[in-house]
Amino acid sequence: QFPTPGCTQRRMRLLLLALVSSAAAAQTFELERVQLNAGAAETWLAQSGDGLSAGQLRVGLVAHYEHRPLVLTADGVPAGAYVSSRVTAHLLAAYAFFDWLELSAQLPVVAYQTGDDLSRYGLSRPQHTAMGAPWLGVRTTLLRQRAQQHLDLGISLNVSFPAGTAAALTRDAGLGLAFAPKLGAGRAFGPVRVGLEAGVLLRGAGTVAGDTDNAVGSQFNGALVVSTHALPVHAELAARVVAPFTTARASVELTGAVGTTFAKQFELTLLGGPGFGKTPGVPAFRVMLAFAWTPQLPSL
Repeated sequence: QFPTPGCTQRRMRLLLLALVSSAAAAQTFELERVQLNAGAAETWLAQSGDGLSAGQLRVGLVAHYEHRPLVLTADGVPAGAYVSSRVTAHLLAAYAFFDWLELSAQLPVVAYQTGDDLSRYGLSRPQHTAMGAPWLGVRTTLLRQRAQQHLDLGISLNVSFPAGTAAALTRDAGLGLAFAPKLGAGRAFGPVRVGLEAGVLLRGAGTVAGDTDNAVGSQFNGALVVSTHALPVHAELAARVVAPFTTARASVELTGAVGTTFAKQFELTLLGGPGFGKTPGVPAFRVMLAFAWTPQLPSL
């Protein structure tokens, strides 16, 4: 019995999709889109002009879970989650040499990740564990409200380096470098503080398994944060926007956080919330448990 023309066309589409998917799987990109505020005086998820004071050191460890941060489509229909669950540990440190100059470093380590079975599209599950792309950052604080100026204002530049693994989605395309300049501003109104962030992420471009809705490349990042200020218990609400410069659609994440400071040096914060959209790296929801230590260093 000869196959019908419709059956032959379906087989050709599946074969073409498998070939495109196999070629695209060889492409590489860094899935993680969260850049934590290593020197955060106010919020972990945005640079809102809050910088450390001269001589301050801040060291942090963040446990991070993401649910379905990368979902693929075939002919406009969801085919499955290439990454369905990802657990990452973020190691961070920041030091302020002056009130206006702060250096920072971050290292994400993917402790475990898994995905749906997409072998029918020529895709294998991502590598379970890997080191992520490390980031180095420099921030200059131009204005400080506590110095009797109208607001907090800072400019930062973070650069990632190609130390990740393609099979684990922890390395960007091309040279593997990425650049993230940001402008952050914030102002406290009594016990409430409002913060804003605007920046771009500049990196190599590609597609995920030939899915143009999941095109990866440079993007705009923005955030609005409303939080409590100078209170024993810290609480915040944040909206973060990702607007790709590719064919991928924009996404929004909403997060809430509650935290406290104890023994004058230690902070513990729980953060989490949903994501809306399918931009690669924006999960259905994420949860973080963040710990920070700001030791009392002797004056220089």
